[in-house]
Amino acid sequence: MATMDRPIDGRSIFTLIVFLATNIIVIAPFSISIPLYIWNGVRKTAVSLRVLEPTIRLHRSPRFRFDFSTVPVIAVLLLLATTCIGGEEVYKGIVGSNGIKPYDIMCLFISLAYISISLDATGLLRFLAFWVAKRGGASGRRLYFLLYFFFLAYGLIVGNDPVILSGTPFLAYLTRVADMDPIAWLFAQFAACNMASVVLVSSNPTNLVLAGAYSLSFLTYTANTILPFLAAAVCVFPVLTFWTFPTPKYVPRIVNQPDVDPRVALIDKNGAIFGSVLLITALAVLVSTSAAGLHVSVWQVTVPAGLLMLSRDIAHDLHLSTLVRRLLLSKDDKVAALGHVEDPNGRYLDGMANEEQPIENSVEMVNIPRESQQSFASSSRTQSDATATPVHTANPMTLQSLISALEHRLPTLTAVVPRLPLTLLPFAFAMFTLVQGISVTGWLAVFTGWWATYAERTGPIGVVFLMGLVSVLLCNFCGTNIGATILLASILQSWTQQYNPSPRMSAGALYALAIGSNYGAFSTTFPASLAGLLWRTILYQKGIEVRTLQFAKLNLVTIAVAMASGCAVLIAQLYVVY
Repeated sequence: MATMDRPIDGRSIFTLIVFLATNIIVIAPFSISIPLYIWNGVRKTAVSLRVLEPTIRLHRSPRFRFDFSTVPVIAVLLLLATTCIGGEEVYKGIVGSNGIKPYDIMCLFISLAYISISLDATGLLRFLAFWVAKRGGASGRRLYFLLYFFFLAYGLIVGNDPVILSGTPFLAYLTRVADMDPIAWLFAQFAACNMASVVLVSSNPTNLVLAGAYSLSFLTYTANTILPFLAAAVCVFPVLTFWTFPTPKYVPRIVNQPDVDPRVALIDKNGAIFGSVLLITALAVLVSTSAAGLHVSVWQVTVPAGLLMLSRDIAHDLHLSTLVRRLLLSKDDKVAALGHVEDPNGRYLDGMANEEQPIENSVEMVNIPRESQQSFASSSRTQSDATATPVHTANPMTLQSLISALEHRLPTLTAVVPRLPLTLLPFAFAMFTLVQGISVTGWLAVFTGWWATYAERTGPIGVVFLMGLVSVLLCNFCGTNIGATILLASILQSWTQQYNPSPRMSAGALYALAIGSNYGAFSTTFPASLAGLLWRTILYQKGIEVRTLQFAKLNLVTIAVAMASGCAVLIAQLYVVY
């Protein structure tokens, strides 16, 4: 981010106030009622534009929520309206400046997120988790260690968000059927996947911000973060086991294993293989092109990979839809065989073939989830009826009805897309713009001067530990770890350009920020990261309550040990390398 030698004035103060207020509201969101006449007017307009179908008018006021997905955008609009920032700052908040390219970062993140979530839809993560649980045997401590290691390994590859999306429901199920307190298992998972996300540039948006700001190759970044990660991972597990959750109440010595064949969880074997190869290939290309010094934008690698996975999902759904439609329009015995779709136990269509039905007609239907089968069957019956007898409806086609029709024809796609962290897009672009506003109104020069004075007096050790501490704290009080990383990376970039610190000092501050921005997710508040907000939402849906005070209390020693061990190894590494 560019800086400007501009004195602090009224607009500077107002910009800082808006920035701080935005971060406070992100931490403590709230909602307000929308007057019914406004809401019904909006709905009436949407119905007239054929966006929504006609529905019964509401008799209770809906609410508008001020949170991370809305407040940063409102803040940008407010600063634009008061001329504190201009169009150039908004442009740089999207396109980027000084090596930080927000659009490139978000294209990479969303593309890899789609591949990861689509992989989860195949049942791969559930299969692997059940496989690991089977290997754990009846020993609670052994299972606890294996799952901790599993979430470390999987989080290192795909990042923290996909692990949160899939691993959290799995642990809720596992602990429920095993009659165990879920807290210890969930906190171990949350710490493990957030520690692992520090290793690869592609595993967390904060890593992408830092790599872009300093023009780091993926290989260079990983080489400098792998040892601090390993140190933290090794030191945190004994803390979780013997300090935070020391009694059998949390991790029993003997556990009741779920009597489940892991292969049952693998819904789409071919999709799992295809997605795994695609993800590994995309990551390998990213690392190799970066290490070779080729000037290839990351979106040029990840967007085609994401589109390839998207195309495969669409083709897979259309193939199954056609297959089901053919089965429904064929013989009556095949139609009757679909009665297995209504199985209340939610089993898959493994028993579709019987003595009267050739197995080749049903093999493609094996491992289709019950919900997808119902969607396909409903869609096919509707199309069959429409072919036989034209039905004229008084309701015109609307966007809402079109989306509903797509849900029947493309169940995989409509299951994956809502799980994408799309709300991250306006949040990230707005936060980039707000930090750009801080830069051009003079505050960045002030913060840079404070940091330069401190760094000169304390040296590399002081730089590493203070940046680690500040980054963790700002994750909790600066609009999640993304907001904290954007601001601190801008300060470090300005410090490097203006004061020319030694390579040891510069690298120490940079990688301490990388560690703190990832580990800060498991510190004191849920909004310290989007993963924390997502984790809390899933737990609430599963009937598991984790209060903010409990979250901070149980994470306090964990984050202290993780940061201390990671930063200590980083300092030793700095003195060896530089």
